[in-house]
Amino acid sequence: MRDKIALVLVGLCAFALIIGAGLGAWRVFWPSRTPATTKAFIGETALALPSGYFRPSSRGGGRLEKLELAAFFPDFTPAGELADVSSATNLAERYERLVFVTVSEFDGALDPADRPAKLYARFLDPEGWSHPGGLIARAFLPGSPFEGEELYFIAPEGREFAARCGKPDETRKTPNFCIDDFRVDKLTVELRFSANLLSEWQKLMSGARGLIESGRRPGS
Repeated sequence: MRDKIALVLVGLCAFALIIGAGLGAWRVFWPSRTPATTKAFIGETALALPSGYFRPSSRGGGRLEKLELAAFFPDFTPAGELADVSSATNLAERYERLVFVTVSEFDGALDPADRPAKLYARFLDPEGWSHPGGLIARAFLPGSPFEGEELYFIAPEGREFAARCGKPDETRKTPNFCIDDFRVDKLTVELRFSANLLSEWQKLMSGARGLIESGRRPGS
């Protein structure tokens, strides 16, 4: 009886050694992966972010005139390669969640926060309407440089948020996109996103600013 128990114990020890060796080999040949980081320079500003945010035009990093990124709303997870969208996901649904982020050096011209009052106001139809999220909407006048677009902004002057959007088009296969610009120190950040996210403008701005700030302070 004792001999049988001893044989069982020996067998269990051998099995444990085999499992341990297998796990060790797995760690050698398939080491744990951490997201790669890409560093880009826009003017005097360095940005280091997980490589999954970088769109093809910016994937090499280095010194760039424009850094092009993409993220998924609402969590602002990487979307540069659309890697975490299932192949079964409908194209329209995919674009509903995509936020394209373009970062360039501020050119010293008109601050984006001043555009609604100093540039857009004279081209807007006097009649406006309210929109979810506390936004006011006004169409641009025919014959203006922004004909065919609408401005959605926070009263009174749109300094907190103002986005230009194309007029709704039911024949469009992908969502109508809006554009919003804002400054972060020496950078101009342009967001391009689905018009269906307009009412979520606070989460949108918070996520985008958080993304840029995390890139300026890598490892924080």
